[in-house]
Amino acid sequence: PLPPQYGLVFDAGSTHTSLYIYRWPADKENGTGVVSQVEACSVSGPGISSYADDPAGAGASLKPCLDRAMQIIPAEQQRDTPTYLGATAGMRLLREENSTKAERVFAEVSKAIGEYPVDFRGAQILTGSEEGSFGWITVNYLLGTLVKFSFAEKWEHPQDTEVLGALDLGGASTQITFQPGVPVEDRNTSVFFRLYGTNYSLYSQSYLCYGQSQALKMLLAALHQAKLSAQISHPCYPWGYQENVTVAELYDSPCVRAPSSASPGLVLTVTGTGDPGACGTAVQRLFNFSCGTRWPCGFNGVYQPPVRGHFFAFSGFYHTLHFLNLTGGQSLSSVNATIMQICNSSWEQVQELFPRASRTQLRDACSASSYTLTLLLQGYKFNHTTWPNIHFVRQVANTDVGWTLGYMLNLTNMIPAEPPAAATELPRSIWTAATVLLAIMLILTSCLLTATCCQRSSSGYEQL
Repeated sequence: PLPPQYGLVFDAGSTHTSLYIYRWPADKENGTGVVSQVEACSVSGPGISSYADDPAGAGASLKPCLDRAMQIIPAEQQRDTPTYLGATAGMRLLREENSTKAERVFAEVSKAIGEYPVDFRGAQILTGSEEGSFGWITVNYLLGTLVKFSFAEKWEHPQDTEVLGALDLGGASTQITFQPGVPVEDRNTSVFFRLYGTNYSLYSQSYLCYGQSQALKMLLAALHQAKLSAQISHPCYPWGYQENVTVAELYDSPCVRAPSSASPGLVLTVTGTGDPGACGTAVQRLFNFSCGTRWPCGFNGVYQPPVRGHFFAFSGFYHTLHFLNLTGGQSLSSVNATIMQICNSSWEQVQELFPRASRTQLRDACSASSYTLTLLLQGYKFNHTTWPNIHFVRQVANTDVGWTLGYMLNLTNMIPAEPPAAATELPRSIWTAATVLLAIMLILTSCLLTATCCQRSSSGYEQL
């Protein structure tokens, strides 16, 4: 048997980078359903977009994880290992802000990866639609809803299997992708796949700046701009919490615009007031939920058909609610009650409830969970009836759910677009008949050669 093949994908997100190491049997035609995740290595430090003023640091940050990959992949197979780096919303924002700096960061990370004996196939910034689509492929690939390599060693499209939708929440963007029950009216949100002879017409939309980190930054900026005072009362922070932040730190992203009157060096004092009602109102003001009469929408006037079917919610959706132990299929009323309780807690109380959590996690527990719930219910239009259809997951079959696996599957053509040719699937009866016919032909040929030889021998004897 051939040795297994490996693949590497860097997920260069807005807040951090991870390296995923995949493996699959090379002697199974890259059969769908056999790819497994060997390891996920978390890169130390922030996302690569944070190295805009130190691009060499972005490349250097990747090396410990690349060293780890070289320890896992056999030396004789490393040069045949396809390696990719995909950057998402953090680099999208940097490219908008300063394309030259973005190019320098990419040059340095490409240089760092190029120093290793792998088949590096480039670094690129994914579009929001691509990020959502590859996440959808990952979810359905892992669940075997697209195509399976059967026990009869044939590619088969699973019958009576419904594909799942995908909900992704990153640091700088959020994506929703699903197969709607109606034709997609807005072409900008339409995605088409043909996988193993089956057509998939999907709705996919990405919202830049509505990832969790950027949304919470927009929330704090809105609270500051409401009064333009150096003292900010934050209803989503626990009562008794206080921190200082400069204007420059608050407005360091294209998602928030600093008021002209604010001095970059001005120090702002943020004080938590722990007010769930005011917190919910402040979070809702980040969105525009009015749709008008043109078509149904999600938020900010973006077209969205009604959600349909079951969904896997991963990344920030999972981590935010898992922190509050709300990923076990709890009812919507139970989720609301838990979030209300945490938003009513003081700084001392949340520290007692989660003694091992970081200061940032404790500070953002209320605001992050309130934002997540608002996004799902009022943004994506889930309700009490459809809430049970959302499944919050981190892994499926020991593989992290995200866009990286779908990205690699797409670039390595590991999901066939069409079934194999019918000629390779001849019935057993035809093969049997062909074998018998070939045997008869060989016997007749042998008899003819023997008769010819005998005739020549007899003719020579008579002449003698």
